[in-house]
Amino acid sequence: TAEVRVGRDDDPAVYHEYTNTGREKVVSRATYEALSAVLGRDPRPGIRASVGYDTDNWSFWSVPFTETGQLVRLRSGSHLQIKLTLESRDFDAWIRIDSLWIETPPLLVDEVVGEIARLDDLQPQRGFTEVELGLDTEFAYDLRAEFTTATAPGFDALRIYTGNRANFVRLEMGAPLSFIEPAAVVEEEDALVVQLPESVTRRRNVRVVFSTRLFDFASTFEGEVFTSNSDALPQPVLPGDASEAITTNSLHVLSSEGRSVGFVRNLQRSTGVLTPNGDSVNDQLTLRYALFRLPAPVPVRLEVYTLDGHRIALIEGGLQDAGPRQFIWDGRDENGRLLPAGLYLFSIALDTQAAQKRTLYSLGIAY
Repeated sequence: TAEVRVGRDDDPAVYHEYTNTGREKVVSRATYEALSAVLGRDPRPGIRASVGYDTDNWSFWSVPFTETGQLVRLRSGSHLQIKLTLESRDFDAWIRIDSLWIETPPLLVDEVVGEIARLDDLQPQRGFTEVELGLDTEFAYDLRAEFTTATAPGFDALRIYTGNRANFVRLEMGAPLSFIEPAAVVEEEDALVVQLPESVTRRRNVRVVFSTRLFDFASTFEGEVFTSNSDALPQPVLPGDASEAITTNSLHVLSSEGRSVGFVRNLQRSTGVLTPNGDSVNDQLTLRYALFRLPAPVPVRLEVYTLDGHRIALIEGGLQDAGPRQFIWDGRDENGRLLPAGLYLFSIALDTQAAQKRTLYSLGIAY
């Protein structure tokens, strides 16, 4: 497997020395290496303190990838580090790298920065965008393209990674911004692609207004610009001050809800009475719901109870992550036996470490 990270300087670490008050201050690597590393002394000047990660100038390691030709979206930087993990299934075999090929494209624009905010709150009082989960929300996504050299060819399309399906509302360009018709719009499953009516080859402001629903504690609306009629690799959008109208300077959006956890919401069932008798009418129960605030996919199961609280069936539904989901059940328990006719209670349960509020729903089974 391979992982990569990029930075704006030659060292991803931040070095510290103790001050005369026992606090830590940032020093250069050369200064740090000249300090005493003796342990057991009280914190004071001349003693090495902690070594941290330079998050201001370095990205974190990318997710591991194992196949050739995969595109890795990274922010801009002047330095690149690669971490390779080699594994052999033969104890006596030696492993070596035959070749390593990295393709880096020329910049389409010297710098492209972006920021996002709710359309009805472009300058949030707390400095960051908050939304209520599960509701359609309109966002303004502003870009600013900077050209400081004459060699950057520009771009004519952008892709915004929304995480869920988004609905395009309008495109604005120029200074001041004015409505303009896009050349094309593609609403992908987890991204929005907008082709501009003209190439951006000089400093330009662009705003895309779209609506979508969020289901996570926090979402990052990463973006990239590219040339639609070229095979050139896209260039990522960096978070920053893209316009005076928006004051978030960020591509992050947070949940505005409190700490109470309700993972399963908006449950809808195809029928209130399941009749699994083979006549193709209500033979299956389809449950549609939304999962919220999950940082990663979790195991989901359907639990069915008698009216006195005895669990009579537990059916595994596999791994599911945040977003609109569904569960289909044919009235059988985990051993394949049809449940007898009667009135039952059921719930959608998740295997999570956090305490969760569970809601029971009634369901009848008849033959």
